[in-house]
Amino acid sequence: MLTLISSRPDTSSELIDQHIADYAPALALSTLATLSGEVSYDSLKKTCTEHLSDWWKLSVPSGSSPSNHYESGYWYLLHLLESLEEHELLGNTFIQFKVSTTAQYLLGITEYQNKMQGTRP
Repeated sequence: MLTLISSRPDTSSELIDQHIADYAPALALSTLATLSGEVSYDSLKKTCTEHLSDWWKLSVPSGSSPSNHYESGYWYLLHLLESLEEHELLGNTFIQFKVSTTAQYLLGITEYQNKMQGTRP
């Protein structure tokens, strides 16, 4: 039977936080590996698609605000990667800097930057 998303109970913040804690480091590692040539661009795009698919299964209302800087950084990186084509990601040093800085933040290597503001899809 078809269930409307609006009739489902709200997704708990603990479930959302766990999703981000599980997925953010994996996305960051895949991103850095792609930039270094260890993982293909197509594999990175597949990872992004899988992350979004699993997020949508949680049925969190779109456009809701991230609960913290870490989640905001995750969504910023995911949206950025989704918007870039291979030649943009691998051929533009400024974009590579933005992407790698955000990935490093998600791994605890660098500090949060104010420009890493993402929103939930």
